[in-house]
Amino acid sequence: MKVLAIIVSLVFLGLGLLHAQDLSDITVDEIQFRNINGSVKWEFHYSFPDTCLRYIKAPSGFVGEMYCRVELSTDTGIVYSDEWIAAAASITPTPSHRQFYSGIRSLVVSPGMYSVLFVTLDVNDTMKTTRRVFKTVVPVSGMRPALSDVMFVMPSAASTKFQRNGVAAEPNPRHEVIGSDPLLCLYFEVYNAKSAGLGDFYIGVSVLNNVMEEQFTTFIPMSSQSDGLIVREELAMLGIPTGVYTLRVQILSKDRQTVLDTREERFFLLNPDAPAVSGRMLSEDEQFQVSEWPVTTGSKLELELELSDLLASKTEIDVRNGCSDERAKQRYLFRFWKIRDPDQTTQANERLDRFRSDFKRAQTFYRSPTYKDGWRSDRGVTLLKYGPPTQIQRVDHATDAKPHEIWFYQDIQGGVYFYFVDMMLQQNYKLVHSTMIGQVREPNWFNLYARAFNPNPNPVNQQPGISR
Repeated sequence: MKVLAIIVSLVFLGLGLLHAQDLSDITVDEIQFRNINGSVKWEFHYSFPDTCLRYIKAPSGFVGEMYCRVELSTDTGIVYSDEWIAAAASITPTPSHRQFYSGIRSLVVSPGMYSVLFVTLDVNDTMKTTRRVFKTVVPVSGMRPALSDVMFVMPSAASTKFQRNGVAAEPNPRHEVIGSDPLLCLYFEVYNAKSAGLGDFYIGVSVLNNVMEEQFTTFIPMSSQSDGLIVREELAMLGIPTGVYTLRVQILSKDRQTVLDTREERFFLLNPDAPAVSGRMLSEDEQFQVSEWPVTTGSKLELELELSDLLASKTEIDVRNGCSDERAKQRYLFRFWKIRDPDQTTQANERLDRFRSDFKRAQTFYRSPTYKDGWRSDRGVTLLKYGPPTQIQRVDHATDAKPHEIWFYQDIQGGVYFYFVDMMLQQNYKLVHSTMIGQVREPNWFNLYARAFNPNPNPVNQQPGISR
């Protein structure tokens, strides 16, 4: 099972309102179950916040819609595909975060290795898109006692929209257990118990902390009545502090001495009444394993690497270019942000949190026909490299000047200025001059680029733009 795009910092930042500005906070999960005939039902679970879409007026309130497509392919091409529209409703055109929407898409697939592509598009704002790619393996079904993937679900009282084999099973792809009285809710299946003559046996369910120390274990008695047994459990997590945990599910023999099959999944507990506590010092490898980076993959991983380049030194860039495989890239990002953490005694990385806040701001306010990703614009890059300016002077379109902005940073090199001009009147503000060492310098920037009736708004011999 894979969990993609989980924002681990939520675990450490409490339960504040989420204000997503794009489609980057869509979380997906893949689950595999067996059908009666032994074929594999591959399920794609997804979750997105109500704030990530653009809403338009509907007969009652407002509605947002997201086009989704998932494809499974091999070296020979696409072998399975599915597409659909996911909808969300709101009473206002710009809702504050109130809920997550979840869904399931199912495909019957053959054993093999597949590349999974997931594409989304905001129907009402086509500049909002996302694309993710990851690998999955569908194994050949054996005859030994075996577990399905573990499906994290919502409490049974929360919703009856989703059911599986007659029991409530609304998916929880985010693997988040939230609340003052949190319940860890699971659904999974046990196969081949009857055919293997297993008799009476146990399912062991354990919760381990970030250094794999056991927090509690419960044993569920089972009997081999069929080859398709269902387990739907809700376990109280009262008193367990906020943090990142590992769930371990095992098929155990009657004497509990023999382990017949095991599944492990990570989940995130957010309990406002039980804040995170500091445990023993972790090795760097342990810190890496409990960070967000081991589950950052595909296009999300590549985006994080590209963003890190904005702050990286030449030496770091060389190291990053030498990372040839996914795990090396993940470890690079872990170390990159760790050394920038101003207080490593806390769970949160304040520098990374601030960087991501700036990223969301750039994506929201600095998009243009030229840059559908606002962070790639000159203002977006400046914001991510140096943070919010001390002061911004804005000049809208006037009779004698094109729109331009002057950013002042008081604490950089004794005070520096950045000058941006919307030369083509397309909301694409180019950096045309800066007093900062190493940046583009053109003291005559106003006459060259900002004067309203300059016959040549972008002289051939002048190449304004931020140094990256």
